[in-house]
Amino acid sequence: MESATQKLYSPQQICLASVIGGPLAACWFFARNYRGLGKPGSATKCLVWGSVGTVALFVAAFFVPKGFPHMVIPLGYSIGLREVAKQIHGNTVTEYVAAGGRLGSWWAVAGISFLFLIGIFVVFFGCFLSLTGQT
Repeated sequence: MESATQKLYSPQQICLASVIGGPLAACWFFARNYRGLGKPGSATKCLVWGSVGTVALFVAAFFVPKGFPHMVIPLGYSIGLREVAKQIHGNTVTEYVAAGGRLGSWWAVAGISFLFLIGIFVVFFGCFLSLTGQT
């Protein structure tokens, strides 16, 4: 760990981040864990994959058939990211907390994820306006 005040994020918190702010928000918390564990290279890769995943989801959304339940995709990637977090960081986070380490705040997870949601919509709405020629 980098410092005694470092906080890690649980798989459940990463799942909440995904539900609110999408894959990029979840991967940001994944990256925070990696940085806290002294793996900055893995943190960067995580952010890149979160960005790619977010763009891919928006592109795929254009091909979803009408009548397809809207919550299936976010529920699917959120549960998937939670399970990946359990596999990669689950035991480490559990051992860290058992040794007296602290989890990050649930309020921080919700707030930061909401900021990601706003940022993603601003970027994609701006791209949409640019592509359609509207200002």
